Amino acid sequence: MRSRSLKIVGSAFILCALLLTACGDQAELPQKGFVMGVAIDEFENGELSLTVQLFKPSQAITGKGKTTKAFINIQAHDQSLIEAVRDITIHLGRRAQWSHMRVLLVSEALARKLPLLSLLDFFYRDHEPRLTSHLLVTKGRASDYLNTTPYIENSVSQQYFLSEKESNELAGKTSTLSLLDLAKQAQSQTAVALIPYLYEQKIRNVTTPNVAGSAVLADGLVKELIPASLMEGLLMLRDTYRSGVIEVPCEEQRGTDTLMLQEDSVEVIRIHNDMEVKLNGDKPHLIFKTKAYVAISELVCGQNLTIMDEMKFQARVQDAIEQSMSDSMEWMLEKRFDLVGAGNVLFQKKPRLWKQWKPDWPSRFSRASYEVHANVTILTTGTNIGKPINRN
Repeated sequence: MRSRSLKIVGSAFILCALLLTACGDQAELPQKGFVMGVAIDEFENGELSLTVQLFKPSQAITGKGKTTKAFINIQAHDQSLIEAVRDITIHLGRRAQWSHMRVLLVSEALARKLPLLSLLDFFYRDHEPRLTSHLLVTKGRASDYLNTTPYIENSVSQQYFLSEKESNELAGKTSTLSLLDLAKQAQSQTAVALIPYLYEQKIRNVTTPNVAGSAVLADGLVKELIPASLMEGLLMLRDTYRSGVIEVPCEEQRGTDTLMLQEDSVEVIRIHNDMEVKLNGDKPHLIFKTKAYVAISELVCGQNLTIMDEMKFQARVQDAIEQSMSDSMEWMLEKRFDLVGAGNVLFQKKPRLWKQWKPDWPSRFSRASYEVHANVTILTTGTNIGKPINRN
């Protein structure tokens, strides 16, 4: 009797499974155009220009020896973003599907002119776009970057998405920001956010797109650009640094006129930073304590790593980290941007004081004092012998 009941239940489950439809219902596919990337610029007469990059399914069935692009770009323009979105159907003959969007590009000029959250309101309200889609600010027109031929990926939208991710996680040269992160940071007490920056670099007549540095969003608008050289120190201060290479200058310059081989380098394996906010009269005092675990990547300055030499080298690495963090902190104080979230900490711990300080917080933050303390542990020298390879 029990065996018969189990067979009936099992048959019912199989029948239900056969009746279910997948999310990629083939009946709907010919009616939809899957958006992979979006670019927003300013158009003539004050209108918005919307460029969408859509997946081109026909590329999967092309004949042998014939290659076509896996995407197509379509442009529309109107006074509102939603009207431009609906106009895509006029050109494509399909309804735009937003659930697969990877990146959203906004030109720097437009981001400096219009409040970004208001500009992107459609992507927060509509049920299809994912808040995990990433945002980048571009130098020049954003639509031009969607016309770039990808190196390896099927679409340049995917290339930009991965470039931002790896530039942040492996090199520490930019920030990373999803639509959800943008809303959280821009609507925090300090109302600032870091947006990855996309630009083109021309070297020997070859133009390549790079994701490095960041744009600073303050009070809804992009106000400033942070160079890639300051990003590592800034990410360390924000405790969002994942991995990268720290350059450690030689104690004495080698006897050459070149800048090459004038520094050792270590790879950051793991790093953590704690920030403490104290009061120093009518201004904040910030204390940063950083713990880093590193591996030696290059040892070219000429020293052997005896116990004493290793301690000296460790101190040099600590100095390099502290200098990098201090340079970034000085930039923030000069520009009056609280990118480390000190105001948010005060709001949580001293809400009454924060209520008094909030109206003139940028000015008060610019007068803040700070301390930076780094502690470094060398996990490995990379060889069985702790000395330069070129030394006998």
